Amino acid sequence: MRMKVQLHTRSFPDVQWLHNMNACFTKYTYCIFICLFSIYSSFSLPQATEEIDTLDLRHIFIEGNTEISLESGWAFYWKQLITPEEFTSKIPFTKVSLESWTKFNLPDSTKLPSFGYATYRLKFSISKYRPHISLSIPAAFGSSKTWINGELISEIGRVGTTRATTLHRRTSQLIPLSTNETNFDIVIQVANFYHTKGGIDKPLIIGSSYHLQNLKSKRIIADMIFIGCLGFIGMFFLLFFLFYWNKDKAILYFGLLCISLSYMAVSDRYAPFAEIFPNVSWILLTRIEYVTLFLAGASASLFFCTIFDYFKSDMYAKVATLVFGLLSLLVIFLPAPYFTKFVIPFLLSMIINLIFVTVVIIKAIIRKHYESILLLVSMLLGSAVFYIHIFVFLGKNGNAIIYVNFAYIIVFMLLSMLLMRRFSNSFRQLENAKELALEQGAEISEKSEELSQMNTELTENLRQLESYNAELDSFNHIVSHDLKAPLVAMHTLISFIEEDLQDALYDDAIKHFNFLKERITKMNALINGLLEYSKVAKGHKNKEEFSLHYLLNEVIELINLKSDVTVNLPDNDVALYTNKIELEHVFQNLISNSIKYSDKEQTIIDITVTELSNEYVFAVSDNGPGIDPKYHTKIFEMFSQLNANKNEVDSTGIGLTIVKKIVSENHGNISVESEKGVGTKIIFSWKKTVKET
Repeated sequence: MRMKVQLHTRSFPDVQWLHNMNACFTKYTYCIFICLFSIYSSFSLPQATEEIDTLDLRHIFIEGNTEISLESGWAFYWKQLITPEEFTSKIPFTKVSLESWTKFNLPDSTKLPSFGYATYRLKFSISKYRPHISLSIPAAFGSSKTWINGELISEIGRVGTTRATTLHRRTSQLIPLSTNETNFDIVIQVANFYHTKGGIDKPLIIGSSYHLQNLKSKRIIADMIFIGCLGFIGMFFLLFFLFYWNKDKAILYFGLLCISLSYMAVSDRYAPFAEIFPNVSWILLTRIEYVTLFLAGASASLFFCTIFDYFKSDMYAKVATLVFGLLSLLVIFLPAPYFTKFVIPFLLSMIINLIFVTVVIIKAIIRKHYESILLLVSMLLGSAVFYIHIFVFLGKNGNAIIYVNFAYIIVFMLLSMLLMRRFSNSFRQLENAKELALEQGAEISEKSEELSQMNTELTENLRQLESYNAELDSFNHIVSHDLKAPLVAMHTLISFIEEDLQDALYDDAIKHFNFLKERITKMNALINGLLEYSKVAKGHKNKEEFSLHYLLNEVIELINLKSDVTVNLPDNDVALYTNKIELEHVFQNLISNSIKYSDKEQTIIDITVTELSNEYVFAVSDNGPGIDPKYHTKIFEMFSQLNANKNEVDSTGIGLTIVKKIVSENHGNISVESEKGVGTKIIFSWKKTVKET
């Protein structure tokens, strides 16, 4: 700061030395004050001054890839929109380095809000011996207006003091600087009413025009390749899923992921919809951008869970969907700038996804799941690129981001190959299944023809069976009438002869007549047994509900037991639902046989029952003579008889055959447990049926 002071005094010869001493003292005092003030200023926060300093860059030689970062020394005017011609009477608020104005350390320790407007100013001088240079200005958070040496260079959006008067737009710029100038005065106005960050958060860059333009061209080429490749891949897989192959959800998630990332890249760096629709709200476009970002996160999470099917967790997929869905809803309904603070939760969620992918890959390697080496390679490369992007190059504009973009393209190409391989495997399995289905169809057709032939044969057999049944009925009629009638006649005739010759018969003749009547009676019993057997084969299975004790008491009353016979009923009574007549016939026959063939003075018969899950097991035991094991099967054959000690005439050899047939008709089995001389135990099972309601 320069100060000019003029003193109007008179000169007296005798006091001239005094005036000279006074002037010297004043100058030295002023110099000491300036030095002390400078020392104090160096140890304190930047204070307001009337004139901003000029940043001297003349000592820097610009060549090739040289980049000068204009990051610090900026004069900052909060809540002021100042044009270059208005700086004569204005005082800077403070000096700052370029970062979001919400992070500024102000002299009074106050924090600036996200919403507001301000002016930035920087003066710098540069050597006149230089190539043609340009100034790269990063995208500011909000609208911006730029002057260089008092000349309006650009206006991005519309800078205002309220949200209503501000048109938010955001893009970077590359401005050539005049070759005839060495001193530059940059003034930038910024207004923000939508984002949690405010102002300019990245440094301006000075470099040769060729270098900066070449760098910008490389970035544009890399961005276009990245956006084009991801957009094409995403649309291809989305349409592929919708119209051709919707059996693999990984294709859908991958398509949505690629389209979301493609839209994010084009919207964040070039904002084409703001150019196409100049009156659309920037806040609405930002909401769409953030929802798309969270859609990409959800798609990536679901894609991982679907790809790693042998380590997938349903809970993980549900939590990821819930988190990204909740973030999307908050973006839709929360006002600015709150929803723009969700980038950090998104990055944390994606880091958790990376940890999940890393753990799964390690598990796959440990457990030697090498079904897809392409899967492991693509996931390892993708995880590494994402880690590098987040922790190394996030927010930087260097050449490295170009290589990161190309690395992403390689990863997504590998994942595309993986999905197409999954599709080819699934398609191959489907083709094999179709071939198998065709072979099975041919076999079914062949079997169907055989079944048709068998049905024809079965129909013919049924017809023949009906004919045989008719013949059997006719035979039964013949037996019951035509055969039994002569036997009755013979028996009656013998009785008449006995009456007529009663006084003239010898003892031998009477004996022969009695023997003849016994044979006729046995023949009649044999015919009745055959008729009973045929009735069992044809009988109707009418079922009713009753108790076992009730049935056995009826059988005992029907047999009319003598005093020398004891029948012990089961301790536990059971409820039965079956054909009562058939079961009654079985017990009647078995109890009658035990009585008929008993060789003891007191006959004891024990009856037991065991109820199983799907059948009943009955047992009838006696203390009779027993049966030799070699006859255990023979006794169930028709007309088979063992030597009996009494009532031999009444035995036809058909009774147990009928019992076995009844038991078999009711899906049961019958067997004998007996030793000669120690009694007989006959066991039979009976299928359990449930009464229909």
